Amino acid sequence: MIRLAVPTPASWAVPLAVLLAGLLLAEPAVARDKREVKDWWSACDNVRACTAYGFSSEDVDGVALRVRRPAGRNAPPLFDLVLGPEQGRGVVGPLDLFVDGKAVARTDAPEGGNDDFRTWAVADGATLSAAIARGAGLELRAGKKTVATVSLSGASAVLRWIDDRQKRVGGVTALVAKGPAPAAAVPAPPLAPLIRAARAVSQKGLTDAPPAPVLKRLAGLDCAAGNPALDGPVSSRLGPGLVLWVIPCWVGAYQTASALVLADEAGGHARLADLGDGEGGGPRAADERAMATNASYDADHQKLYSYAKGRGVADCGITETRVWTGKAFILSDRSELSACRGLPEEFWVTTFRSR
Repeated sequence: MIRLAVPTPASWAVPLAVLLAGLLLAEPAVARDKREVKDWWSACDNVRACTAYGFSSEDVDGVALRVRRPAGRNAPPLFDLVLGPEQGRGVVGPLDLFVDGKAVARTDAPEGGNDDFRTWAVADGATLSAAIARGAGLELRAGKKTVATVSLSGASAVLRWIDDRQKRVGGVTALVAKGPAPAAAVPAPPLAPLIRAARAVSQKGLTDAPPAPVLKRLAGLDCAAGNPALDGPVSSRLGPGLVLWVIPCWVGAYQTASALVLADEAGGHARLADLGDGEGGGPRAADERAMATNASYDADHQKLYSYAKGRGVADCGITETRVWTGKAFILSDRSELSACRGLPEEFWVTTFRSR
């Protein structure tokens, strides 16, 4: 669920990195653990599971080497190649992988349909990780044909960063930063937080037309709620005498920002929802803490969803879900990818999870 400092439609033209710098998160702030070095991007979640992507150094989208590793001390790294239909269509068998001209690994047969994004799992990830940490370029061949290439510029730094985040540095389980320490020296990962949703309540008798005091509470916000281009407000009962109004304020090329207002059934005690301060950005104004992007609320499961695309093709961005506990909206899961390199949402990385 995305929390943005109150933007203007023109702000969607800025780079995603600038966009993400204005995100507002849960209270307290839930930092995102990410690293980007040259052609490689990586992120770890709150239980130390990590994912890295290496991309083509050329101006080519839809090609990546993915490295995934859970936090368990004996959890093996998983390597696979991701190819979009432009590069992978017609490739039916395994791929041979070459680093700087030397054969280093072979994949399994692809998974997925010929016209979809498909993945090729690498059979020998340990050999591949050692090779890519020292190499300059990875070549994917089907027979004698080069299907695609992946830059290895930044690979060693990103894999070392994962070793550090997973507390494997100096041990036998490290991807790159190896040493003599046994697997038993890797500490157990933290537990994901336990979140209990409030009891669902009946929505009978609610109207989506906000009472006058609710609309009045929008005064001072960057909110043109009466714009005919916007969808109408939506109301949901959170509990006895407590209603959430999601009120669209403006629409850009592919984003809609909404104000979230809480009040009783008649609009009394209207106040802006407080969705927390920004990541590392210090306190935010109350109006900023009440904004969410592409927001919707599921009253059956007490969940508030939000979704922001970094660009129109939705190959980067963030999705978040918050659970209404009866007292607050608490972050329960988040997935994201801030490198806009042609990968669809199914390949975004989980950076927060809960129980």
